[in-house]
Amino acid sequence: MSRLNLIFLLLFVGLVTWITLFQPNIVSSIQRGAMIAARPFIKASGELDKTVRQSASDSQENSAQLGEQLREVVLERDRLRLEAMQLDDLLRENNQLRHALQYIQKSPLSLVATRVLSRKPSQWYNTIMIDKGSDAGIAVDCPVIVPLGDDAALVGKISEVLGPKSAVLLLLSDEMCQVSAKIQNSQEQGILCGRRGALFSQMNLRLRYLSKEANVAVDAKVESSGAGELFPPDLLLGKISVVSRGVIDSEAVVTPAVNFDELSDLFVILPTPDEADPPDHQAQPKPAPPHQ
Repeated sequence: MSRLNLIFLLLFVGLVTWITLFQPNIVSSIQRGAMIAARPFIKASGELDKTVRQSASDSQENSAQLGEQLREVVLERDRLRLEAMQLDDLLRENNQLRHALQYIQKSPLSLVATRVLSRKPSQWYNTIMIDKGSDAGIAVDCPVIVPLGDDAALVGKISEVLGPKSAVLLLLSDEMCQVSAKIQNSQEQGILCGRRGALFSQMNLRLRYLSKEANVAVDAKVESSGAGELFPPDLLLGKISVVSRGVIDSEAVVTPAVNFDELSDLFVILPTPDEADPPDHQAQPKPAPPHQ
């Protein structure tokens, strides 16, 4: 212990001893004097504690207000995002309808517009119900298309007319919807069809019966050939993705031109008047001559 510390210790012990020798009233007076001297410090300490507590309370209120404002901002952001998505959908639909109108005005085909009513989950990639039927002149085997700019893509054909206001569309992704097809800028022709019940049928179709030495480029367009007279020629079917060669012939995998998950507005090609069966005209029997 240093000398200075020892001196202060002795002074403190002496002071305490000296105070204990005082009379009780003197000790009481000293205590009051000490309390009076310490009162400003005690008051300042209390005010500081009150200030700290008030600041903490204000901080909690500000934190709650900021949290509420943040929630409001998040809700407003989500609302604006939803509106932007709806506007994008409207813009895309408007563009599709404008392209469809342009195609209708240029097309020599007799078309009737229709919309998708429903589709069965078990036959999602096979059939669709539409909102037009016999009242619109729709009949079995009528082709169904969707305009794509200046061209049109084949979606399928009518398999059943349910009534005046409804019909069933058999999609191109079904194996029963077979189309005579040709590869653009090529002499190769074959039969295009889908795969019944296959979940990947919306992703690829099969172009069968190509020649064994078929020279087909990837991404080449596949169109309807018009053979068989069921489907008009030059309807877009898809693009070549893979070609496999067999012993007798070749087969290609075709990515369809339409997304079968996003079908909404479609167009049915109505039969031309010369395709309808002419009515049977039976000769009326001549009246027998009157008896003389």
